Amino acid sequence: MKAGDWCHVELPITDLERSKRFYGEIFGWQFMTHGDYTLYSTPGGREGVGGGLFHPPPGVPRAIVDYVLVDEIEPVVAKVEARGGRLINPKMEVHGAGWFALVADPDGNVFGIWKSASSTPPPKAKAKPAKKKAKRK
Repeated sequence: MKAGDWCHVELPITDLERSKRFYGEIFGWQFMTHGDYTLYSTPGGREGVGGGLFHPPPGVPRAIVDYVLVDEIEPVVAKVEARGGRLINPKMEVHGAGWFALVADPDGNVFGIWKSASSTPPPKAKAKPAKKKAKRK
């Protein structure tokens, strides 16, 4: 993935287990929960876009948020604002993973920008190894 690629999609949910069953059974997504946030990975693995499932806190709109990979947060926010967009949520750190900010384009479409702490995109869920079948003798 390179700067400018979509890299992460967050889905607001109300029932984590129901959502995991729904997306897992339909699309084969894998999940990994970290506290109040659950990461998912699509079958494309490292090349696929992953994201997260989360319970929006009170007052936060229930909307899907797509993230674009960037090299640095601040210059992109400056470009967004200079071209008629606006900053919605300032730069915040995701401990050990990277930083993000939420911005809106001139039409009001909100999206996230993501700066990874390393050269990799946001973390994704790891597929669980398949259970080995017992050998018959």
